[in-house]
Amino acid sequence: MKNFLASLQLQKDNPTLLLAQFRALSSQIPILYVLLIINALAVAITHLKSAPLWLSLYIPVALSVVCVFRLCWWEIRGKEDVTAERAYRLMRLTISGAGILAVAFGSWAIALYQYGDASQQGQIAYFLVVTGISCIFCLMHLPMAAALTTVITFSAMVATFLFSGNPVFVATAISGLFLILPFLRVINSYFQNFVGLVQLTEELKQKQAEAEELNLVNSRNALHDQLTGLANRRSFFLSLEKRLQKDPSSPPVLGILDLDGFKPVNDVFGHAAGDLVLKETARRFVALVGEEGIVSRLGGDEFGIIFPCSMTRQAIADLGQALCAAVRDPFEIPDGSVRVFGSCGIVYPDIGEYTAEDLYEKADFALYQVKSKRSSGVEFFSAEHEKILTQRHLIELELQANDFAKELKLDYQPIVELRSGRVVAYEALARWDSARFGRISPDAFIPAAERTAVIGRMTRILFAKALEALAIIPRHLRLSFNLSARDICDHETSMALLAMITRSGIDPKRIEFEITETALLSDFDTADQVISMLRAAGISIALDDFGTGYSSLSHIHRLGFDKLKIDKSFVMNFDRDARCMNITRSVANLCQNLGIASVAEGVESEEIAEGLKAMGVRLAQGYHFSRPLPLELAIDYAARCEAAASARNSLSA
Repeated sequence: MKNFLASLQLQKDNPTLLLAQFRALSSQIPILYVLLIINALAVAITHLKSAPLWLSLYIPVALSVVCVFRLCWWEIRGKEDVTAERAYRLMRLTISGAGILAVAFGSWAIALYQYGDASQQGQIAYFLVVTGISCIFCLMHLPMAAALTTVITFSAMVATFLFSGNPVFVATAISGLFLILPFLRVINSYFQNFVGLVQLTEELKQKQAEAEELNLVNSRNALHDQLTGLANRRSFFLSLEKRLQKDPSSPPVLGILDLDGFKPVNDVFGHAAGDLVLKETARRFVALVGEEGIVSRLGGDEFGIIFPCSMTRQAIADLGQALCAAVRDPFEIPDGSVRVFGSCGIVYPDIGEYTAEDLYEKADFALYQVKSKRSSGVEFFSAEHEKILTQRHLIELELQANDFAKELKLDYQPIVELRSGRVVAYEALARWDSARFGRISPDAFIPAAERTAVIGRMTRILFAKALEALAIIPRHLRLSFNLSARDICDHETSMALLAMITRSGIDPKRIEFEITETALLSDFDTADQVISMLRAAGISIALDDFGTGYSSLSHIHRLGFDKLKIDKSFVMNFDRDARCMNITRSVANLCQNLGIASVAEGVESEEIAEGLKAMGVRLAQGYHFSRPLPLELAIDYAARCEAAASARNSLSA
């Protein structure tokens, strides 16, 4: 019984349930008062002539006035939003009010019972039972009030009819006595179902809120970079497109900026340190650009800037320089501090119609031009860049549309041993004589082939020509062949090259593949696997353009290169720049310590050749010895060098 009563109590610590009860009552209680008023007045009218006026008229009218007042209050105030605390207080008053009204109406009905005939007494029984049950159902959402009304109403009926002497009324009283407990159980069962429904509704709302929150998070993640909190690549292009749609004739100014030297931070200090650098870079950029512009992380260490539309060209140039300067300040990491540099390409478009992709491509090309000069700083997309970009598109179209195999050929630049003067190898250099555009520079068509994914096919075509040349040139001479970054990171291409060597019958030891440091940066693990496979077949591997990228000594040690080729930018200034001389000497010493050959590119004078030889550089190539030559001329040049070396040996003997 104690648990039963506890289950009917108001749950003050459950505000959701309290508010749900109050809202349900606010729609049910007005019906309760309407029923009470109609049934009470109906009983009063039928007893006007048989009962005293105060009992048949004054009391029911007074009770009805109270009911009308409460009806109006619930209709007006019951629809208002209330707090859980106020709902609790109002429902406690409602429980008390239900008990008082049940006693009042029950006492009035019992007092009226002694007047009138059997029909009028039957009406009293009807009033107590039917009206009481109707009111109980209206109070089901407030179980304590419903239970109190049940006990009072049925007790009044039983007390009145059980000793009436009328067999019908006595039977009614006994039935009512046995109905009290079932009614209480129904009230409790209904309320528990109501509580469960409220809980289920609340759980569904909570799950819906969680789903909405998850959708919000997903939506935010879809448009924001999780590491830095900046807009991501997708958001960047959406912002560009919105601005272009809003005012097509006035396109926004766009900048692409990336960090030079960021890869070694990851390699040496780990990705956690790299993440710290990226987050701090994002913070510095946002502080400089302000709220009117947009800073986005496009991926890796590349950032996109949409400059505020109110800025002049000079102001944008100054801001671009400030952004590059901001990343030159040290970045604090757990192991100390690191420094990186920034390069920025900016497109300041003329009035006209552009797409988001057009603007990005132009800014990215300007960035490429900065980086190709191997200097940090800012560069605007210019008319000259437009000309180069147009040519690049035409070359890409030519690569995709035409059969360029017949137009490709190789020239061969001799690689000379400095001490003996003999030719020991050739470097095969790609040439494309297009029927439409004439001679196209490898610096133009090789990157274009990589962008259009035809580089693998081009490599196989050129390598087939190289194998044909190897079958002709003297057997003691080797051939060096360049592989692109895509080639060295593509198992299919490397397997195809090995198969071609096997079919040709050429000794793999006569072949040397040159790769650039860029290939290592793009996918080191795959490059490692491919290089290991090629070296296992007997092919030598040389690292080209050494000193211009970011290869670490650990890469050189792990990959086991057979040669390091010193970049011509150091060699050509060897006799004029002490720093270039020191770098060249350091690389030569490194090769001697590792027991591998060093090859100097870009040797253009006897003085440089002699200086390199004195430093211990073993091999060299450049215009001082020979330009790249057709195969027949290259073979003749090697023969002349061999004859000259033999003559010198004879004289010295």
